[in-house]
Amino acid sequence: MKLLIKFYNTPSLLLIFTTLFWAFNTIFGQLAIDEISPLQIVPLRWLFVSTSLWVVFGNDVKNDWNIIKPEIKKITFMALMGFTGFNFLFYTASHYTTAINMGIIQSIVPVYVLIGAYIFYKNKINLLQSFGVLISILGVLIITTKGNIELLISMDLNQGDLLMLIACLMYSYYTLALKSRIEISGIKFFTLMSMIANILALPLFIVDYFINGLNYPTLKGWIIAILVAIFPSSLAQIFYLRAVDIAGPGKAGIYTNIVPIFSSFLAVIILNQSFHIFHGISLVLVLTGIWIVEKNSIKY
Repeated sequence: MKLLIKFYNTPSLLLIFTTLFWAFNTIFGQLAIDEISPLQIVPLRWLFVSTSLWVVFGNDVKNDWNIIKPEIKKITFMALMGFTGFNFLFYTASHYTTAINMGIIQSIVPVYVLIGAYIFYKNKINLLQSFGVLISILGVLIITTKGNIELLISMDLNQGDLLMLIACLMYSYYTLALKSRIEISGIKFFTLMSMIANILALPLFIVDYFINGLNYPTLKGWIIAILVAIFPSSLAQIFYLRAVDIAGPGKAGIYTNIVPIFSSFLAVIILNQSFHIFHGISLVLVLTGIWIVEKNSIKY
């Protein structure tokens, strides 16, 4: 019990496990192809998560309704961007790109957060931070073009990589919005967010029916949905919220640069995906840029 308490109060450990579970999500996304539709996995994951959390913490959320009600529109938009929207684009992107690409592109979140902090909170960006941002963006350009700049000029880019860039932008908004979230405990806030995400995601079942007809996940698809609900959806989000409460969104956002490292190793080991030179160059550039930004960052 003491070890669990210590773990729950150590942001670095919380964030390392968060990023590990997020990295596994890139693997789950690849394994889900032909097993369960993105239009099914998103509502199913939040249905599993919100139902189990509401049984335990639902009354606590209801007791804080007077605090929640004035901010419900903002909270709903946070759930749409960070939970429902991000995950729909994430699992859709899995059909068009590799887990390695997804992990590396996901590390652009801290750069988005830095730019967002400048726009929304008027944080200054110094010359070195700007340099770091440019290096990270260059790294992302290399991964999205596979090192072939002609693809960028012709705009013949990988659809999955572009979807991931948009998804990361949405999650960056969620990270920034956590700075001014309502003052209730992280677990109660996550319970509320998961329930809203569930409601927002349910129409995806209907969309899936009109696109694909009546179809059901395979046994492997159900197992993937359950694993997604437990690790990247529940534990990672709870750990992330707790870390944000302790260390702030800026430091928490920076830890996402570990995701591509975990994702690359897992993709090579589990999925037998190839790690090319342009992956390595992109990874080095992105992480170097983020390191420069972190080293010269201003807390917000």
